Amino acid sequence: MAPNSADNHVKMQSENKTEAADGSLGAIPKQSKPASPPSSPQKSENNSSTNATPNKSKKRRRTRSRNPSLSPSPGRGFVVPGFTSGEGQNAKMTVAELMDASKGITNMALAHEIAVDKDFQLTKLEPANPMETTIKEIMQRAFWDVLSEELESDPPVYKQAMQLFREVKALLISVLLPQHGKLKEKIEETLDLDLIQQQIDAGTLEFEKYAGYILGVMGMLCAPVRDEKIAELKSTSQIVPLFKGILDTLELMKIDMANFTIQQARPLIVSKSVEYEKKKFQEFLDTVDDGLISTREWLVRHAPTQEEIDDPKYKKLLGARVLNEAFVEILEWDDYYHLPETLTMDAKRIVSLRDQVERTSVSTATILVSFSLINQFVVPQDSQKLKEKLKQNIDILLQDFFEDSDLLKLLPNVGLQVVKDVNDYLATKSRPALTKEISDALCQQIEGLEDPNQRIRDIVQKRIIEFNKQIISGGFKQGMQVPPGLTLCQQDLAAIAGQFVRLVNYNKQVFGEHYDQIIQNHCLYRPPPSPTTTATSLAVKA
Repeated sequence: MAPNSADNHVKMQSENKTEAADGSLGAIPKQSKPASPPSSPQKSENNSSTNATPNKSKKRRRTRSRNPSLSPSPGRGFVVPGFTSGEGQNAKMTVAELMDASKGITNMALAHEIAVDKDFQLTKLEPANPMETTIKEIMQRAFWDVLSEELESDPPVYKQAMQLFREVKALLISVLLPQHGKLKEKIEETLDLDLIQQQIDAGTLEFEKYAGYILGVMGMLCAPVRDEKIAELKSTSQIVPLFKGILDTLELMKIDMANFTIQQARPLIVSKSVEYEKKKFQEFLDTVDDGLISTREWLVRHAPTQEEIDDPKYKKLLGARVLNEAFVEILEWDDYYHLPETLTMDAKRIVSLRDQVERTSVSTATILVSFSLINQFVVPQDSQKLKEKLKQNIDILLQDFFEDSDLLKLLPNVGLQVVKDVNDYLATKSRPALTKEISDALCQQIEGLEDPNQRIRDIVQKRIIEFNKQIISGGFKQGMQVPPGLTLCQQDLAAIAGQFVRLVNYNKQVFGEHYDQIIQNHCLYRPPPSPTTTATSLAVKA
């Protein structure tokens, strides 16, 4: 569906904004010459809002999102969610850098991710492409092959073995916490490389003895999830597979320990990160003439009418309403707009939330549409179980749904899967399969869900959006109730709401002052009456 003229206007406005080459917030850089005085904020913003607001009566078909990235951050050692290099590749961070960040909050993006994502975890860095994977496997295989050949030679050679002990010792020490001072001293004493070299020279080196000690220390330090692997290694007698397993497990333990550190430090990080982000964002604003262009446009789109502004009974509620409606917009974010500068670091999270809302809407609508045709063939007590079975398969097929055009390819398969699942159910009840006419009608209605304005899909999505709006507005005083028709997707609904509430609450804490100023000056601004208007009013009264 082609965008209307208003959409083109928005797009042209967006393209006219200067955007830094390093992926910064896209504000206008500060200029040496003083800018000319702006016109009345109310007038300019209202005009911008009028021209930029798309037709809300119909939704546009969503196209694939741009590839938003959060602030780039240097790092080595771990993949940190939300961290990318300048080329958009995953970047890494060491445990030492992570510990420093948890103490001093030295990295805004890391602090933000930990604060907003309660399930934040580091993951092991994997090669970026198949060639890197192949090269890594060849190098590792070569290392272990050389070690095996040296140990099997007569007399044995221990050059590679010394390198192995050096790496194992370093990894073992890397998983220790600051309070493990005595254990560190014991490891240094037991895995003394000079002593090991002397044993090699004397021909008295006992690999099994050192392996047993290393596994014992690992057993004390590892998370319960690694106990099974440690027990398996203790029963391994061959030197090369044993130490290969030790190295692999130590790498996993290193990540476990880093994630444990994050969980322990999370309350401190959350308490410090709000002020830290406020400070860093203010530093950004100080470097540009207007660093809140997109944020202002975003809020002004939800400005109340002049009649509401003039009504005293709405006065205290309008500011909160504007902000809540603006936040709700991100659940259906239209890529024709630029993201607000205050939400830049949450770009990927916003796109993910929007995708979850869309998938949940289509999945739920598919089941509702299906049962409007097949309900007469289903035993009432089997209805819920069949719906759960349909949802499970539908959700799998919709995993590749990122834009509405994807549904042109996916929904025909969804329709066929629904027909198959229903026929399988009917077979268990010794009932005839669906007729061709009903099957074709079912598939046709499911394929019609490609249109975002399809009645059932639109209603479901509006209820999901309204549910989340009620949550952030504090509308559920007596506990949350799942909206009608959404019991099928209540787990998805809870997941969306949980992420959304955390994002909104944290964002309000950091940028609330900026939002209040914009809302008061540009959304609720009430221009003083002109002399002409005042004279006319007096004349009318007279």
